[in-house]
Amino acid sequence: MNDNYLYKYSSRALYSLIALVLFPVTIPAIHIRVNNFGIRALPLDPFTVYNRAKALFLGVLDGIGGPTLPIFFAFFKQRLMYSSPLSDTSISGISYGKLPRQKMDIFIPISAQNSKESTSKKLQDECLPVIIVFPGYSWNSTTGLIQLYKPMAQTLCDTGVFVILPNLGLPGKTSLIEIMEDMQLVVEWTVKHISKSGGDPQQIHLLGFGAGAHMCSMYNVASALSGLINKNDLASESINKILSTQSANAELNEWLRRLTRPVHPVSGLILISGVYSLEQQRKYESTRCIDTLSMSSRFFDSIDYAEAWSPLNIHKGIRKRGIFIPNNMFAKRVLIVHGQKDSTFPLDLSQQMFQEFCLMDMDDVNMKVYANLRRIDPSVILSVQDASLAKSFLEDIKSAISSTDNDSDTLNSPQNPNDIFDDINQNPSTRTQSESLSMKNKLDSFESLSEPPYFKHACNSEFSDSNTDS
Repeated sequence: MNDNYLYKYSSRALYSLIALVLFPVTIPAIHIRVNNFGIRALPLDPFTVYNRAKALFLGVLDGIGGPTLPIFFAFFKQRLMYSSPLSDTSISGISYGKLPRQKMDIFIPISAQNSKESTSKKLQDECLPVIIVFPGYSWNSTTGLIQLYKPMAQTLCDTGVFVILPNLGLPGKTSLIEIMEDMQLVVEWTVKHISKSGGDPQQIHLLGFGAGAHMCSMYNVASALSGLINKNDLASESINKILSTQSANAELNEWLRRLTRPVHPVSGLILISGVYSLEQQRKYESTRCIDTLSMSSRFFDSIDYAEAWSPLNIHKGIRKRGIFIPNNMFAKRVLIVHGQKDSTFPLDLSQQMFQEFCLMDMDDVNMKVYANLRRIDPSVILSVQDASLAKSFLEDIKSAISSTDNDSDTLNSPQNPNDIFDDINQNPSTRTQSESLSMKNKLDSFESLSEPPYFKHACNSEFSDSNTDS
């Protein structure tokens, strides 16, 4: 009895001592907590203080650890050694919608600018891929992030691709569905107009980091499901049972029905340090005692709302319900990149998302895990093109957007993606049986995802021990 008593209070004393040492790290968190919930909301339990301080400390390491410091050193070294100004091939302030905030920057490759003097046929034959970048850090706005991501966008553009950097939403005033509608408008504008400058509307790729990777995944979900939501068939009814609760399914159907414009499927996704299950992310943050501080927990305050916006949960539900989706309604190529030591967004969620993509009818699914890195921020890594890590990262992206004959029909779909389902609905009974058999075969493969023959077909997982020095 006395031993247990002593152990209990000696442990609390130890936690209090560690919390006292780490107290300076918790000052910003305490300020946020008091402003939002009042002085009574301060954590008094030493164990909570310790866990919160530890999580915030690791979050700081995620931000400055890994390649960040070497990359910044290389950046300033480059600026000092080379006096010539960096190239800037961007055109700023292009409107993709009617609202004043709906602006974007387009980075045009030098090769495309030089080819303007060529004939129209030659220009068509040499159309270049397009990457649309959706920044991270926030779910309700990218205002102010365009300047931060410009060096990265220019680095990507210098490799011979068009890069589009859109401004999405307004700080604190934009909902997720409005962000999704902005993404629709950006893709729609690109499909209609990029060919005039030498871009290929059939090779549009979405690149997202953090919250941006989450929204890119959700765009892929929207392009896959939006055509089903208005159909009175078995697949449409199955959507009402994808998620774990009736309320979550209602939330999912609500935001799908609000998408009044066609959701154009894209050619590929490049997902970096993303969060793919907000439900699991909330649980993870709760164990670290930062659930009241993190943006994901505060923005997705309801479990049902979080699940309805979780691409991993939706993909699992689609697979378990055996819902058939034509392969020209979602991306054909996916690259997932994650740092092994990332403590903000756990690697496990990316691995689960990778497995779900492997079970879809995609041409190419790849995942690369960097062993020595924490959170991977492309705006940092690609700010110095000559850094060794940047070169490796660019090679990964180049491989992900390489066009193949198989994915040439990704965007050769009707102007309204809902029309694709007309032929499928002509014989629903036959379709359901054949698709159930196909899904069963895929489910059988799911039990042996690690077997080499399965990965050789379309899925590749790479573990990189790359040097993070620049």
